[in-house]
Amino acid sequence: MQNQEDDFTLKNYERCIFESIKKGYTFSTIRDFYNKENLSKIIVKRHDVDTQIDVALKMSEIENKYNVKSTYFFRLHSKGYNFFTLENIRKVKKISKMGHEIGLHYESDFFILNKKDILESIDAEVALMEHYLEEDIVSICPHEPTRTKSFFIEGLKKYNQAYDQDILKKTKYISDSSCRWRDGSFYENIQQNVQKLYVLTHPYWWYEETPIENY
Repeated sequence: MQNQEDDFTLKNYERCIFESIKKGYTFSTIRDFYNKENLSKIIVKRHDVDTQIDVALKMSEIENKYNVKSTYFFRLHSKGYNFFTLENIRKVKKISKMGHEIGLHYESDFFILNKKDILESIDAEVALMEHYLEEDIVSICPHEPTRTKSFFIEGLKKYNQAYDQDILKKTKYISDSSCRWRDGSFYENIQQNVQKLYVLTHPYWWYEETPIENY
C-alpha cells in the first residue's frame, strides 16, 4: 500500500528528488539520455505540461535546487494556458534558463481535424517554439497517446521521441497519469533501487496543500 506521505504534494516531489540523489541516481533529460545511458543508476525525468505552467515552474525550481535537469513538454493548443502570452513565454524561458530541456507536446487530433499533415505540422510548431524561445527544440511527445494511438511517428528521426522504443527498452517507465501510479510510485521505485527509471509526471496532479489548487 502506498505510504500516506507518498502523495502528490510538491513536498513529496522534493522528497523524491532528494532521496534519488542520496541513493546515487543521476538525472537526465530526454535530449541527453544517450550520453548518460551507461551510468549504473539513472532517472530520465519528463513532465507533460497539459494545463499548469505555474506548477511546472514550481517543479523546475525544486529540481534546480538539487541541480536536477528534466524535460518539459508544452502544448500549443491547451485550454489551460496560452503558450504565446508574454507572461507564459517568460515562465517557459525561466524553466529553460535553469538548464531544463523544452520540448513540444503535440496533438495529432488537432492536425487531423484541421486536415493538416502531421509531419509538416510538427515541424511548423517546433519552428514557432524555436522562434519565440530562441533555442533548438529536439524532443517531441504526443498528448494522450493511449487515446489517439499515436505513441510514435515514423519518419521523424530528426527528433527525440518520448516513446522511442530505444528509451523504453533500456528503462523502467512509470507515470502518474490520471493521478495514479500503476507500477509503483516514484518514491517506491527509488527505494527499490530500480537501476534505470523513466519517470513521467503531469504538473496538473501536483499541489501545495490540496488538489483543488489546480481546478
